Amino acid sequence: MKYILTIIGLICLMACSSEETTRTAETESQMRPIAFGDAYTTQPTRSSAAYSAEQGLGADQSIGVYAYLHDNSTWSDAAVPNFMWNQQATCEEKGGTFNYSPLKYWPNEVNDKVSFMAYFPYTAESPGNPDTPAYPDNATGLQTLLSNDDTGLPTFRFTVKDAVNQQVDFLLSELLPNLPNGTSAVSPSSADDRSELTVTDRVHFLFHHMTSKVEFHIVADEKIRKDIVSFHLKTLNVSNLYKDGMLTPTYNDGTTTYAWSEHTAKHGTSPAYTFPLKTLTSYLFMPQTLSNDVELSIDYDVTLKSDGTTYKYDNEGHLVPQQDYTYSNSATIQLNTMKRTGSIEALTEWLPNHHYIYTIRLRANRIDFTGQVVEWGDTQDIEDIKIEE
Repeated sequence: MKYILTIIGLICLMACSSEETTRTAETESQMRPIAFGDAYTTQPTRSSAAYSAEQGLGADQSIGVYAYLHDNSTWSDAAVPNFMWNQQATCEEKGGTFNYSPLKYWPNEVNDKVSFMAYFPYTAESPGNPDTPAYPDNATGLQTLLSNDDTGLPTFRFTVKDAVNQQVDFLLSELLPNLPNGTSAVSPSSADDRSELTVTDRVHFLFHHMTSKVEFHIVADEKIRKDIVSFHLKTLNVSNLYKDGMLTPTYNDGTTTYAWSEHTAKHGTSPAYTFPLKTLTSYLFMPQTLSNDVELSIDYDVTLKSDGTTYKYDNEGHLVPQQDYTYSNSATIQLNTMKRTGSIEALTEWLPNHHYIYTIRLRANRIDFTGQVVEWGDTQDIEDIKIEE
């Protein structure tokens, strides 16, 4: 799943001597500010309070931007975010443009370049903002670790919230190095063209999900589906899952990569994490290697129609066939042994920007566990059991 954020890049053509500080009408008309345009998604994704799948960021939602100015040079890990440091850019209305202050302008020297990286959701929690709510108890569960005099790309600490309705979809862009790549792309050939923006005037942020999207489905095998009267899922637990980590992006040969490390805290207290009793619900989890102690367990009641061999007494004392009967069952499986659908390969790792679907299939005499990986944003037509909460 990918997100595209459009930045309209407008170059500053301001020409003043060191002695002349007053801008003339002509230099004002030639200034090219860096303005943030609307944000939108290219595929449907998990909705949340933070953004809408169809319309991008909502009103009062913000991204954070880091920008590095290179004087007569190009991007290197020694670059400092001296142009924008955790700059908040806020969407004023759903699907609208972003505002930020103070306004920045493209450099007026041909050889000067600016490199950008952005993340969502914006958080003020960082080494330079000591008075903000303490991580990880802030609203986003996110902490930026790049001070305004540090070098290189920003790193982040992140904690996935336990409650599904509080979980945040942490997005990080690829690095956009050395912009503008050519003055002709952002500098119109004449004054009449300055207000006519084209695609070559725009800089695109490409975002990636830094979490893993996970779904659990409980389904009935076709042979017993018609015999199920009701199904009551009492618990669905996953034990010993990490929920926090350190994210470190790197840039090399035109490619930005992302690595998680330093996992310490786990979901739940006992140690299992109990999910809300709903299927077809997406959960966001920390990408991680699934250790041997990560287990999936379910506990449920199922009521089936009578097979004609079970009887009961009616109100008049007559022996009649039992109409239905209920039994309780539970099952536990080591999560990293669950096989991919149609494969002998097990799912042993959750990666960022990946969508995992686990299917628990109830059969007459056993329970089957399988898993699959699909594109983030894809939907699956799975006939779930109706859950009684």
